[in-house]
Amino acid sequence: MSPSKRALLYLSAWAVLAVIVALLKIMAASFDWPASYADLSFQMWFYSGLTLAGLALIDWIVLLNEPKPLAVRDVNTNVAVGSKTQVKIKLKHYCRRRLDLIVNDHYPEHSSITDLPQTVKLPAKQTATVTYHLSIQKRGDAQFSFVRILRQSWLGLWQQVVLASAPESVKVYPNFAAIHHYLLLSADQQQSQMGIRKSQRRGDGLEFHQLREYRLGDSLRQIDWRASSRLNKLISKEYQEEKDQNIVFLLDCGRRMRTQDDQLSHFDHSLNAMLLLAYIGLKQGDAVGLATFGGLSRWLPPQKGTYFINSLMNQVYDCHPTLNASDFIEAATTLNSKIRKRSLVVLISNCRNEDWIELEPAVRLLRQHHLVLLANLKEQSLESVLETPIEKFEDAQRYAETCQFIAQRQQLIANCVNQGVVTVDTTPKRLATEIVNEYFKIKRSGKL
Repeated sequence: MSPSKRALLYLSAWAVLAVIVALLKIMAASFDWPASYADLSFQMWFYSGLTLAGLALIDWIVLLNEPKPLAVRDVNTNVAVGSKTQVKIKLKHYCRRRLDLIVNDHYPEHSSITDLPQTVKLPAKQTATVTYHLSIQKRGDAQFSFVRILRQSWLGLWQQVVLASAPESVKVYPNFAAIHHYLLLSADQQQSQMGIRKSQRRGDGLEFHQLREYRLGDSLRQIDWRASSRLNKLISKEYQEEKDQNIVFLLDCGRRMRTQDDQLSHFDHSLNAMLLLAYIGLKQGDAVGLATFGGLSRWLPPQKGTYFINSLMNQVYDCHPTLNASDFIEAATTLNSKIRKRSLVVLISNCRNEDWIELEPAVRLLRQHHLVLLANLKEQSLESVLETPIEKFEDAQRYAETCQFIAQRQQLIANCVNQGVVTVDTTPKRLATEIVNEYFKIKRSGKL
């Protein structure tokens, strides 16, 4: 409890009055004024101070004995990182007078907020609701502390801070806006609007789906001659991509994934792309699993069903890149020991030419049982340097160094391709589209 601005203002006025009284005494002594003037002013000052002290004491006692206001916070316990979330604080009190409150909230770190603090005039024994919005910028468990309520006393001479409500935590998930957008699109729009292409079917690496009447454009290989002769019309076989296949994400959590592009790190871009491909794979009837390496070890065995996307989010929402170096050989060995069924292993990392010494044996280990898709991230700044006009010697030097670095990365990609690895070398922003395209190519070609 502390004095209010009103109390400090009264106290300042009383102090000014004390100065005036002192000046009157000095002037009375110097100019032979009647002493009664000085005595009267002194009495006014003394009794006004006494009155102010008495009122402050009464106001203090009343405030101590009044019931404190109550607050209940209403917030969604599952939010997406960077999304705008509404928080409601419901206020209630049992006093017989109106309360003037200033309401603030101890919201989580790494958050941006609007509409706080707020001033509320709460009628006697009534309720009110304070609404504000926040955006949490970091994934994981975010902690709300107490609601901070500043209330004024009856006479307005004191103010008291009340910590109401109970601390609570919310789970901040990766931003699944891409998945939500994918769900809102129709089947025909889902590929075209997100840049996803479906390649033409090659070979027989597909499952039989059903028989139907022949359509113009069907190949002769699709015609079921036995069914056609029995029904006296051409009947074609319709195929669909094979189901019951495994997609296992091998996600790098090492220090290079901390690289920042725009507001998100390479790791956050990778999570968003992984969740989108995982959902598409689950919709296609495949099983999806997850393994992490590079200082953070988590394992989620492959499972089927679109509901599994929730389990996947719960597994990765609090994952963050570490300061450790990534051990590709250990990751490959561990994954081979956990799953033997041939799977599409999507390795998401930021590899460079000097990593080939460790990456090559890791790829060979994975290739013994699985088809490997390497999604290799590169910095957006590389493309920015190549697009910047050369005006000075420093620009030319930076351009040459960038070209040399890109050539080394291309050598790494060529080495991976020679080992039979499907490779995507892309910037974080295009990662989701690129790996989904490669997934559909693999499904349609029957490689898996």
